[in-house]
Amino acid sequence: MMVLRSVATVLISAIIAQAGWAAAALGGEPHYWRNHAVGAPITLGLCVAAAAVYVVMRRSAGPINVGLAVGLAVAVAAQYGLGEAHVIGWHVFLGTLIAMLVTALTSWTYRHDDRAPRRPREPRRPGEPGEHQGQERP
Repeated sequence: MMVLRSVATVLISAIIAQAGWAAAALGGEPHYWRNHAVGAPITLGLCVAAAAVYVVMRRSAGPINVGLAVGLAVAVAAQYGLGEAHVIGWHVFLGTLIAMLVTALTSWTYRHDDRAPRRPREPRRPGEPGEHQGQERP
């Protein structure tokens, strides 16, 4: 899990940096467009590489994290295309969704715990009291 958590941290950092450079440029500091433009293919490359890591480590990552990582890579690829085509409105809108997606990936990755193997629960027998009644099963 340490690898996946490190990957998620790098991704969220790159995406926040991209959003920050874009915000600075839109806020009247046009020299930050260069940083945003240079960071775009780097961020795309990181997202594609991260998706590959999540797929390779899918047993540790779990299906939700793999889906989020692959979805993030696809969204960032679309984002890159919109930026190159100068479709600014959709680029900004998708950027907001990407920020939420990478936040979800990071949160799920940090919350996911694969250390303890889960045993399937034994079915209850009819009439057996449930745990909600304060009685634990042996």
